[in-house]
Amino acid sequence: MSTKHACRLVLVFVFLAMPALLKAGVSDLLTNRISIYIYLIFIFLSFLNLFLFRHRTRSLRRSNKTLREKEVNARLVLKQKNVLSSRYKDIEDSLKYAERIQRAMLTKPGDFDKMFSDSFILQKPKDIVGGDFYWGKKIGNLIFLAAVDCTGHGVPGAFMSLIGLELFRQVISVKKIYTPAKVLDEMNVGFDEVFDNMDVSLRDGMDLALCVINTKTSKLEYAGAFNPLYLVRNKEIIEIKGDNIMVGPDNGFERSGFKNHEVQLEPQDKIYMFSDGYADQFGGPEGKKFKYRRFRHLLLSICDQPLRAQRDILDRSMNDWRGNIEQVDDILVIGAMPVQ
Repeated sequence: MSTKHACRLVLVFVFLAMPALLKAGVSDLLTNRISIYIYLIFIFLSFLNLFLFRHRTRSLRRSNKTLREKEVNARLVLKQKNVLSSRYKDIEDSLKYAERIQRAMLTKPGDFDKMFSDSFILQKPKDIVGGDFYWGKKIGNLIFLAAVDCTGHGVPGAFMSLIGLELFRQVISVKKIYTPAKVLDEMNVGFDEVFDNMDVSLRDGMDLALCVINTKTSKLEYAGAFNPLYLVRNKEIIEIKGDNIMVGPDNGFERSGFKNHEVQLEPQDKIYMFSDGYADQFGGPEGKKFKYRRFRHLLLSICDQPLRAQRDILDRSMNDWRGNIEQVDDILVIGAMPVQ
């Protein structure tokens, strides 16, 4: 019962008692009856006051209980938030440390400057660490250059990239296999040894493009696992396609050997190697993929620019295209001018 309803009952009671009170004023004989009415009204009001007091007390208790429960829940949520924040920071710190380890194993930008008169590397991991990586090395008159896209991104891709970097080192630097197609064949053998008797996905492996450039003869050799090589000459793109074979562990499929391609380079030729992250990024006014056709058109429109300037243009173009859309994959683009 609300206070408003209780007050109405009091008024009704007084209204009903009022005629008796008036009659009592006329006759002294009715004095006792008046006293009874007054007593009854007093008792009623006392009970009413007690009822209202208890009702208000219960309401306050319920409110206090609700407030205490909310306070406990708020403290629990804050505690969980602090725990999650602490764990997130630990994970982020670990990933940043892993990024430094991964970068330490990559070819240094200064080494690229020694290999090529003009070059660039555009690398944009989706997460702190990524599965796209590059590798370059000069041995005598030969320059080795690879652009690699490992399965997935983030931590799984980063682990796969470390395996790929070690296989490049073993096959080329230790075993001294210098023909690109044979390098990829030997890397498949290495993957089989690493993943022997292990349950791996059918897509665990790497798509890549590998070039070997002879600085004396200006001859370029190339082999690819899905990823092509773009050669820009006289404002035209010559696309050299790789084989539809992944570099990775054997999953019960017959794998043929990779094909080796040879190209005689000319002065001012520019080569481009890349993962699929740039072409597959969603964006633009309709939220569609950038696609390779648009990517090739962009390269032709900037091919006369110095390669270091091309990197900035490609980076800006991708940021403008992507807008507020999340990056969907690691991005890697390498450009180089092998012959002056």
